Amino acid sequence: MKEEQMTADYQRKRRTLEEDEDILKSTQRKGEQLIQETLSDIYRIVQQSAVDSEPFDRARQAIMQIENDYHEELSRAKKQVYLQQEELEQDYRKDLQKTDGE
Repeated sequence: MKEEQMTADYQRKRRTLEEDEDILKSTQRKGEQLIQETLSDIYRIVQQSAVDSEPFDRARQAIMQIENDYHEELSRAKKQVYLQQEELEQDYRKDLQKTDGE
């Protein structure tokens, strides 16, 4: 494969991985915002209704566990994208070296 084609393929794949990374970052921001809004809404409702806060505390704990799981899953997905980017870079460099050696 010619160097120009390898570079074009590399750049296309790199852009795709960067788009995936951007999607994950956006998803994380939106998720964190939604979690905070949900906790705020629940807290406001509890304050307005002047009921026992125990259900709120349980709900908050459940949401915090969901938030932790959410962050762990996003971290795994980000790590996978980073590994794919690294592998792509290494493969590209190896292919360039092969081309230069020929």
